[in-house]
Amino acid sequence: MATATTDRKLYDICRKAKEISKCEDSSKIYCYNHFVNHRQELNKQLDEVEITRDLFRRTLTEQ
Repeated sequence: MATATTDRKLYDICRKAKEISKCEDSSKIYCYNHFVNHRQELNKQLDEVEITRDLFRRTLTEQ
């Protein structure tokens, strides 16, 4: 899960000090742009997990 913070630290990716967001899962600190990219990547990963789950369910019901 991601949270916004007002601490001024260096971002883990672009190494700039500004307002940040921290991903609680990975504990990485992101600028806004990289945070959006990170969320999109997490959403893609979740989509892949859901597809795998659906295929697994389908396989179980066919047996």
